[in-house]
Amino acid sequence: MAEKKLPTSNYKGTRDFYPEDMVFRNWMFSRMREVVESFGYREYDGPILESIDLFKAKSGQEIVEKQLYDFVDKGDRHVTIRPEMTPTLARMVAAKVRDLPKPIRWFSIPNLWRYEAPGHGRLREHWQLNVDIFGVNSLRAEFEILQLAASILYAFGAKSTDFRIQFSHRRILSDFLQKSLGLPADKEQAVAKILDKKSKITREEFLSLLREVLDNPETQIPLIDRYLESDLTSLTQFPEISPEVIAEMQNFYREMEAVGHSDNLDFDPSIIRGFDYYTGFIFEIFDTDPKNKRSLYGGGRYDNLIGLFSNDQLSGIGFGLGDVTLQNFLETHNLIPEFNRDDSVYIPLLSDSVFLDLVQLTTELRSSGITVETSLDVQKMGKQIQNAEKKGFRYLLIFGEDERNEGKVLLKDLKQSSQKPLNREKLAEELKRELGI
Repeated sequence: MAEKKLPTSNYKGTRDFYPEDMVFRNWMFSRMREVVESFGYREYDGPILESIDLFKAKSGQEIVEKQLYDFVDKGDRHVTIRPEMTPTLARMVAAKVRDLPKPIRWFSIPNLWRYEAPGHGRLREHWQLNVDIFGVNSLRAEFEILQLAASILYAFGAKSTDFRIQFSHRRILSDFLQKSLGLPADKEQAVAKILDKKSKITREEFLSLLREVLDNPETQIPLIDRYLESDLTSLTQFPEISPEVIAEMQNFYREMEAVGHSDNLDFDPSIIRGFDYYTGFIFEIFDTDPKNKRSLYGGGRYDNLIGLFSNDQLSGIGFGLGDVTLQNFLETHNLIPEFNRDDSVYIPLLSDSVFLDLVQLTTELRSSGITVETSLDVQKMGKQIQNAEKKGFRYLLIFGEDERNEGKVLLKDLKQSSQKPLNREKLAEELKRELGI
């Protein structure tokens, strides 16, 4: 009886990254790093395993109860694979908060896990760019974070018409829910969650959900409709909402407008984001293409990040951008370049007698910064060329006994079906010129 073989499929909600996939992923991550580092942010990381107590204290109820990959380890410690980075960040900052120069500008691209139903833009395992700034209490931190968040998409070639930035303030929402609607504390979050769903459900479903929660829906629903249609001018018609916060948001918009960032920037009172988490300014970035009309990423300000660990007070603002949603955006807007190996060369092995000469040649080229792959077996030239083409190479270096004796190397361009001789003694110099590197 034949032995049963294991399946080759990957775990549901995860991805296998073959070399061609890694080329794209590395390109995407490196582009994000370049942008964030250009603003002065420094990269950090932490362990993928943390105590479950950390997430019970810092994460939302849904994450803790339904989405954790948690277990008891061999030392009888209850641990979990991190579903988000902020609790680890809070722990790390708290450990050295008095020694860290302010403002603290940090970023990371952690691997995260959540047990949830996979769907468009959502998997169980993903990577996420996390960007945070701490120790600045003015809206200048929000100003910088929004500039940075938009700069990432621009760095990939996006146009201002490809996405919209919508912002609001948690105090505006809280004042409306508590004072304008007169909701008791136990109903605020329930109504906020319904408002957050508005764009994803029908009007009838929206009204039905509100009627289940509101005490006086006939009076309160018209108020909700008027609130959701408000801009920064008409919002002043709600006297219960802090005029100071409205003025702050108006001034923020004017400053963004002054530096050319208002083309795709809107105030939107329906922005909710992490009701239990964010305490001030909040924002969300949306794809405008109908084929991918969804939220891409967002963030906001949170106070007392390190309160669980320290008596020191520290406010921050940040955002998280998932690799899956970014990839969907780049694909939708045709912003992914064609990846090729035109800046590297493949060298077929024509005979065993030149193997050691090839080793010396490739060592020289690699030390000059040229990527080289060589064949390790002697095969017919046609087969080796076919293999190079499958691997995506455009250029071959031909170096056999004749070339060795004549002191030259042939550069073969598979795309142009042409070849030219290069000087063996000046090979690295001439090859760099031909490859444009």
